[in-house]
Amino acid sequence: MKKKSWILPVLNSLLFIVFMPSAYAQQFQQVQDVSGLGQMQQNAGVAVADYDGDFDLDLFIVAKAIDVEDDNKTISRLFRNNDDGSFSDVTDEAGLLDLSTADLVAEDFFGLDGFKHGAYWGDYNNDGFPDLLLTHSYRIQLYRNLGNGTFFEVSDIAGFEDENGCRNTGATWFDYNNDGFLDIYLSVWDECDNNFLYRNNGNGTFTDVTVETEAGGTGLASYTALPFDFNSDGWKDIYVTNDFDDPNDLFINQNGTSFEEQSQQYGVNSMADDMGVTVGDYNNDGYFDLFITAIDKNILYTNQGDNTFIDQAAEKNVDNTGWAWGTRFADFDLDGDEDLFVVNGYEFEIRSTEENVYFRNMNVEGQDTFMDESAQAGLGDLTISVEAVDFDYDNDGDLDIYVTNSDQQSILYENKLLNFDEPSALNWFKVVLEGTVSNRDAIGTTLTLQTETRTIKRYYTGVGFLGQSLQPVHFGLNSDEQILELQLDWPSGLQEVYNVLDVNSIVKAVEGQGLQVLDEGPSIKIYGCTDPQSCSFNPDATVDDGSCTYLPSASISGATNSGFLKRESYSYPIEDGSIATWQVEGGEILNGQGTGTITVRWGLEETGHLTVRENNSQCFGLDVEFDVNLSINAIDPDKSIVRIWNEALLEAIRGDFARPTVHARNLFHASVAMYDAWAIYDDEARPYLIGNELNGFSSELLDFIPIEDVETSRRKAISYSAYRLLSHRFQNSPQAEAIQRRFDLIMEQLGYETEFTTTTNYQFGNAAALGNYIAETIISYGLQDGSREQFDYDNAYYEPVNEVLIPDNPGNPLISDPNRWQPLSLDSFIDQSGNPVDGSVIDFLSPEWGNVWPFAMQDDDKTEYIRDGNTYAVYNDPLDPPYLEPTGMETSSESYKWGFSMVSVWASHLDPYDGVMWDISPATIGNVDFGDFPTAFENYPAFYDFLEGGDIGSGHGINPLTSEPYEEQLVPRGDYARVLAEFWADGPDSETPPGHWFTILNYVNDNPVFEKRFAGEGEILDPLEWDVKAYFIMGGAMHDSAISAWSIKGWYDYIRPISAIRYMASQGQSSDDTLDNYSPEGIPLIEGLIEVVQPGDPLAGFFNQNVGKIKLYTWRGHDYIDNTETDEAGVGWILADNWWPYQRPTFVTPPFAGYVSGHSTYSRAAAEVMTLITGDAFFPGGMGEFIARQNEFLVFEEGPSMDVILQWATYRDASDQCSLSRIWGG
Repeated sequence: MKKKSWILPVLNSLLFIVFMPSAYAQQFQQVQDVSGLGQMQQNAGVAVADYDGDFDLDLFIVAKAIDVEDDNKTISRLFRNNDDGSFSDVTDEAGLLDLSTADLVAEDFFGLDGFKHGAYWGDYNNDGFPDLLLTHSYRIQLYRNLGNGTFFEVSDIAGFEDENGCRNTGATWFDYNNDGFLDIYLSVWDECDNNFLYRNNGNGTFTDVTVETEAGGTGLASYTALPFDFNSDGWKDIYVTNDFDDPNDLFINQNGTSFEEQSQQYGVNSMADDMGVTVGDYNNDGYFDLFITAIDKNILYTNQGDNTFIDQAAEKNVDNTGWAWGTRFADFDLDGDEDLFVVNGYEFEIRSTEENVYFRNMNVEGQDTFMDESAQAGLGDLTISVEAVDFDYDNDGDLDIYVTNSDQQSILYENKLLNFDEPSALNWFKVVLEGTVSNRDAIGTTLTLQTETRTIKRYYTGVGFLGQSLQPVHFGLNSDEQILELQLDWPSGLQEVYNVLDVNSIVKAVEGQGLQVLDEGPSIKIYGCTDPQSCSFNPDATVDDGSCTYLPSASISGATNSGFLKRESYSYPIEDGSIATWQVEGGEILNGQGTGTITVRWGLEETGHLTVRENNSQCFGLDVEFDVNLSINAIDPDKSIVRIWNEALLEAIRGDFARPTVHARNLFHASVAMYDAWAIYDDEARPYLIGNELNGFSSELLDFIPIEDVETSRRKAISYSAYRLLSHRFQNSPQAEAIQRRFDLIMEQLGYETEFTTTTNYQFGNAAALGNYIAETIISYGLQDGSREQFDYDNAYYEPVNEVLIPDNPGNPLISDPNRWQPLSLDSFIDQSGNPVDGSVIDFLSPEWGNVWPFAMQDDDKTEYIRDGNTYAVYNDPLDPPYLEPTGMETSSESYKWGFSMVSVWASHLDPYDGVMWDISPATIGNVDFGDFPTAFENYPAFYDFLEGGDIGSGHGINPLTSEPYEEQLVPRGDYARVLAEFWADGPDSETPPGHWFTILNYVNDNPVFEKRFAGEGEILDPLEWDVKAYFIMGGAMHDSAISAWSIKGWYDYIRPISAIRYMASQGQSSDDTLDNYSPEGIPLIEGLIEVVQPGDPLAGFFNQNVGKIKLYTWRGHDYIDNTETDEAGVGWILADNWWPYQRPTFVTPPFAGYVSGHSTYSRAAAEVMTLITGDAFFPGGMGEFIARQNEFLVFEEGPSMDVILQWATYRDASDQCSLSRIWGG
């Protein structure tokens, strides 16, 4: 073993003055990447110990997920400390390979995120080598350290069940009967009746003594067990934290034979959803105190000197850190008092990441409180953290911290207070304990250290929230230069005292055998470049010395001034073979990513910003940045003022709640405002609303003479009408401030005064006043049009008949009518625009939209129905959808079961690795004749391919505009289906389906070969006239589509797939009446896709509770996705009870009835409009397309696995593709 000497500090008054401020400038630095721990992410517990006996601390880190082959983040790992500031993964060579719970079926539970939980070091056989206990859902595993760097699982041999059926959240090694061997207490969360105490028999086996000792409690959801002698009788008691409304338990040890619960008598019976607990003498009064974490409330139990306690968390400023878990008392700043660290965060309802909190103890400074210095110390990261362990990983005398995060990379924070090659005036001391009569690990030892200025006490257990560590006991000594006395009170009752010890040293105390000073110095770290992307990266370096070099930097070339919606090229010189990675703010990259030249389309922003970084496959260059000033006055001549306001409206929709009906109306009303403003200045055109009577609403239009030329007047009137109307419509948007800022920017750049928007006296020829009047009129019209805008578009009378479905819970037990819509109850609902929506139960969106005044539909198109005394107007009534009848044999029932089963079957296509490749070019996709659409539900099996997906579309032989065949494009079906599902879900940028078709219209408008001839005939229209007419017609069609589709949805109130699939599966199967689970309302069985769970099936469950249930081979759902940027759920067998559509778990399915499809209605109507106004069924050039970039486009999960180009020959092909996407999207 290599020995090293300390670099001893020279202490004098000058250095004291120089270095003491460092105690008050606490800094931690993230070093997980340079130390070799960077691969660890989505973790649970962590614990440290010197497993290999080389006097430095090694790490075991628990991965939260069930082990998945070839998914590194699901594997728990052992890291050996290399004593140079780095760690090596020795999991395989140590024999810690079979840590899997893959053969267990474990549902998510509220106790912890994940299925593998904690790691607990303890030398249970007293051989001097730390052994390892792991806790999982339904299983614990004990690994014996063989002393040669390897481990062997002895769970069964030791007497632990292979599967115990419990959520084993925590474990604690301690010696409850003082026989010198470590016993184990298991904390269980809710699913078993009690916690467990196992007695160490001293021969490598354990006996369950829970019942005879009465140490288990009853019906608890427990986390952490802390052994501590509360009544000072020499026997370790057990303090257990409990979740929910159960008070914590204090089991007082009755001479090693049994326990009595006495938490109330000692004043420690808190019940605040308690989680973690740490013990320390925070106020240096010689009595040990307790700190307990909970949800938005922490407890600081201050010892009153007699081991009774009072909560002083609020008085000491530590009462609320958020959703708190792991916590540690430790002297991080070496000043002689124990500071406090708390980790926080949980994914629940609208809760998610939270900042961890570092409290600096101000006791030494004479202030009886804690101060939050998280930000100053660099410890306040925004994470979902679970556990933290303090340990001196580099042996330099200060305590570092490892934090496990369940949502992202876990973090090793190096304490920079001391460094191995720098002197300091701050001193420290560490004690390694070894019991002889007591347990070998000396768990339960009290240490009292006295210097010339202070007395410090420590209590040694190693207990954490999801881990127990074996490490030296650490003391911060401030500037004290001599230890006068060290007193050790061993668990056996032996007391030993040692006098006059050196500071900045490590000693080993062996019970009854004396003290040894260890010749162990700090880790000698390697200086060098630690950036893996640099050209001088040193993979062995653990300390960056500023030597990193990068590829030479150049400058970006391109326009520094540009206009809204303008396309610009930007270039950066790169070497042959290099890749340039570009990022753009304020616009979008249209093409060129990865090359030295990109084309950017700028948005409606004041400035744009570009960043580029070169990579030559060996190393990178530094970021090069470039700013661009954007102006409306520099737009291209083919972009009209109407286009600018339409783009502003689409951006506003993206920032508003995702309400397709409301935004179809907004798009229509905005197009009316701009059309009327244009038409009023035209000699032939007639306004739609202004000066007319419409739906019983009348307005006047007085004659006036413009005070400016017609072009200027039109531009101004259009802008003021749009500005005032849109400012009104989006004033309560969740992103109202940003939306209004963009509206204001446009007006400011046009030189228009926004304060003028209240003046409507247009009779004197002021175009701004006319625009205000138009907006005022449309606002008044909208307040009478039946939309209930003044009531935030709520429902006047609709009520759902079904109780809620809670998708997180299995099955659908509350549904009463399988033919009617069912509301969802979610922990948190985030709409497709990313906006959190208040409440846990989501209302039906717009079931009474048939009451809204339409554009072109007439009373002849309307049928009125009465339900519960309320009128439902239905436009273009398609009559009843297929219903599931009790007998289950009718044609209607068969269509119901066929249709909803197909949704699950098509979800099995969402796997890009199943080997199925499709040509998705127009050569094989699309071209469905209108006459071939099904006219009855029983005809649908001939239209859709039930098993393989797709419809009867055979594609186009040639591109009629080029007379050339369409080029084949082979992609995985799973990529195509997933891209379709997301692309058509709400528009690629969440502008809702009607807004999506406006983006397609704008895409066509921007095509250089497209000529703006109305209906393809006559003269080419100027951009303003084309835009104002095209938007008006498209807006009217989208508005009528919303009214028609949602009037049908509201009246027929039809069930959605997640409700129907779960309902049918809960009834059983309808294919084989000889089986016990037969039901006429059950789901039909399909071999390999829809089957019955049999005994021995991996889905059968721990107690075979799922035998006889329905299982589906389908998309597996969000339980298999931790990080949507890196994970794919994949396809496999799941219980039908747990079926989810391909969507976000915070959205699940749109909050309205499934019949008819709103997306399909919008799309076909828009396709017909596009065909009409362009005079051509085909996209310009014979093809439109959208590129979904590899591993960039999908947001529900990782993907696609390759670039997927959605291509459409005709507008109708695009519409038909949308219809397919609804099935794959569930």
